[in-house]
Amino acid sequence: MSETVPNNSGIQAGGDIRIDDSAVAVNRSTASTTAPADPDREAAIAELRAAARLLLEQLRTHQDQYEDGEDLVHAAEQVDAELTRDEPRRNALLRWLGFIAPGVEATAAIAGDVAAIQNSVTSML
Repeated sequence: MSETVPNNSGIQAGGDIRIDDSAVAVNRSTASTTAPADPDREAAIAELRAAARLLLEQLRTHQDQYEDGEDLVHAAEQVDAELTRDEPRRNALLRWLGFIAPGVEATAAIAGDVAAIQNSVTSML
């Protein structure tokens, strides 16, 4: 008997946080400064990491229900790995999430979770 995927996975990711770095150029010299870490941003990224780990767990648990289950798990592992970087790369995250999204679209709860994570990546990074 096949196990069903729950309607509400409990994954949440959010935050509408923008961080701006500044760069100053004077004559031929340049200097760059980075704003100190914003505690709200750090909290939002921690929340995003937790959501990505839950997504990975769900995909591992239910990978046999998807045609490309093994590939979806691999993509979720790449998202998780990218989020462990000091400065996660937005485009890399969106590329992997973009691969996962169509693969899970038949499962509303997981598809909604992927969309929430994508929106968070877009707004935070």
